[in-house]
Amino acid sequence: MNKTTKNILIFFTIICLPSFIIITPDWLKINGITPCWPVILLLPFSLKNPPWKSATASLLLGVFIDSFTISDVSYIPSLLILSLAFSVYGLHNKKIELFLNIGLMAIFGTFFVGLSIWVQKIILYSVLRNHWFHSWSIYVLISEVIITGLVAPFFSSWLLLTYKKI
Repeated sequence: MNKTTKNILIFFTIICLPSFIIITPDWLKINGITPCWPVILLLPFSLKNPPWKSATASLLLGVFIDSFTISDVSYIPSLLILSLAFSVYGLHNKKIELFLNIGLMAIFGTFFVGLSIWVQKIILYSVLRNHWFHSWSIYVLISEVIITGLVAPFFSSWLLLTYKKI
């Protein structure tokens, strides 16, 4: 495919991320908790590109996602580590064609991102070290992992197939 198609796909992905974050339909939520869209969109890009490209994309994606949140915690460290791990896995394993492999990698990625956010909040806000905060965080983490694991195979595999054609 030509360069114009590639630019259209990148533009479409950049436009879809904020719209997915803001207007995720109710049928894609578990009690108001949406899938981890940064992991879903970063996974296919990192699998198909070398580590330096995926690290750059994760930094830009992290800055973009952090601009939507009003918090002191950041997505950047966890997305950077995930992009490098996915990229190395993609370089060593050239055949990532199983539908459920993508879902499993998205589950592990979402768990890592959620755990990173949780640890950052514990470090920054030491006042939140009570039972209520931890039970709420575990509920959010488990719900986000479940819904991302169900949604990621569809969206990420579609993007992965599109990246293969380019």
